[in-house]
Amino acid sequence: MPAPILVQPISAQIVNEQAAYGPFDLKEYFQSDTPLKFRAEQTNEQALPRGLICTMDGILTGIPARETHGDYEFVITVENEIGSVQTKLLFTIKPSVLTSIDHFDQLKSQIWEALEKNLPLPDLKDVHDRPITVLDVYYLLERWATLKIWDAFNLDPPGELKIITLEGMSDHYQVYDRVNCLVAVPKDLFSHERTIEDGLKTARAMAREVYKRGWTIELVGFDKLVRAAWIELQYLGELHNKRLDILNFNPSEEDIKLYYTRTHGSPIPRIEL
Repeated sequence: MPAPILVQPISAQIVNEQAAYGPFDLKEYFQSDTPLKFRAEQTNEQALPRGLICTMDGILTGIPARETHGDYEFVITVENEIGSVQTKLLFTIKPSVLTSIDHFDQLKSQIWEALEKNLPLPDLKDVHDRPITVLDVYYLLERWATLKIWDAFNLDPPGELKIITLEGMSDHYQVYDRVNCLVAVPKDLFSHERTIEDGLKTARAMAREVYKRGWTIELVGFDKLVRAAWIELQYLGELHNKRLDILNFNPSEEDIKLYYTRTHGSPIPRIEL
């Protein structure tokens, strides 16, 4: 029963910052008649870059943290009951592309300027070739954020679509009244002028409207809009000493902290019930 045997060199790995990596199974590169244990570290005996882990059963995985880009050399140590073997793995973490709204807006500005002035477009190869990150998906969800507030105990089907205007809502959003729910959607999905604050303003305006209607509420939609509506409803409940029931919502510590800030900040005008 021999020590672990390296059957082939481990291929070099490349990933972007803040992009999901793996699971990469190191067991495929070793042979042993008995169970193996794995560990990985950098050649300078430092731990793996932030966000990456190597499990004892040989799975290399994680999401490299921001500011970890660079070329690394890992030492992979594999052992069984008889002995151990080491090999090296070259690992490259490329800088994150479009992981911030500022970077994305800067790239859009460069593209529009090139189109207006008939200049060559910026090089988008890295954008096309890079893996899609969690932040990319969340950015799109935020850009196209929607919110529904249901009258939970109204079991009738949604009524005829009716556009309504609410005090304090954003001009960049449309709010529809379906009798048993209110629905907020962006007017123009690709507007460069709309920000998340437009969605938050609209969510608060919707919360004030359903509070006046006295609904038993269920909130569905983008998390920041749901949070804004919940905080507004809690604020109104405390202001008027009358809380509405909100179903299927468990506030996080951050939600409660923001609610506390809201209730101890500048007061909002009372609404007519």
